[in-house]
Amino acid sequence: MTETLQLGGLLFEVRRSERRKSLGLTVDRAGELVAHVPTGTSADELSRWVGRKLLWVHRKLALKEEALPKLQAPEYVSGEAFSYLGRRYRLKLVERQAQPLQFDGTRFTLRHDARPAEAHFRKWYIAAGADWLRRRAETLSARTSSTPRRVEVRDLGFRWGSCGRNGVVYFNWKVLQLPVPLADYVIAHELVHLHERHHGPEFWAALSRAMPDWQKRKAALAVKAKDYLVFGLRSFAGPACLRATA
Repeated sequence: MTETLQLGGLLFEVRRSERRKSLGLTVDRAGELVAHVPTGTSADELSRWVGRKLLWVHRKLALKEEALPKLQAPEYVSGEAFSYLGRRYRLKLVERQAQPLQFDGTRFTLRHDARPAEAHFRKWYIAAGADWLRRRAETLSARTSSTPRRVEVRDLGFRWGSCGRNGVVYFNWKVLQLPVPLADYVIAHELVHLHERHHGPEFWAALSRAMPDWQKRKAALAVKAKDYLVFGLRSFAGPACLRATA
């Protein structure tokens, strides 16, 4: 099971090795955070060390974000379109309604006084998408031969998903903007991590058995994500990984 560490609002994957003699951090091409740790390192020692590196990590993430294609921020005006599972739905501004943001299956409605509305959209995607993601994970579990103990939706920053401790799988709320085939790739990727922790040959072989066209979907995700993610872009491609060591 993948070991993780949450610190300073960031999620780190912890990779332990008997051959490693010192602590290290990498911010990889996708902005994913990995702590490389000698096997005997205690959780407290790791937390203290990573805590001292948080400023470095935030600086590197900021540099990566600056390098990403710049998308026009939503204006939250009537007629603007927002994606849910790859389909675009128009927004209409209204003077009064019970909730700041509502969706009736055909369009979003937003109260005038609720702008800017990214926080409201994030809350809506998390609430509306949690059940959908759990059902999709259940369906795809039959292909990956792995069943998560729990599926949670949250803000993961640059990451599409994460496989945490004890079989808990996390997905970024922005996944709910993607077309279903691309969302399925993200889901299958994390489900395979339940039994293959790292991106080695065994991982890719298991993913190929579960989803033979994963390479096509991964490429499409890197290229097409910007067409859907009006709230920000996270791409699998990017600058080479950055490292910090003890």
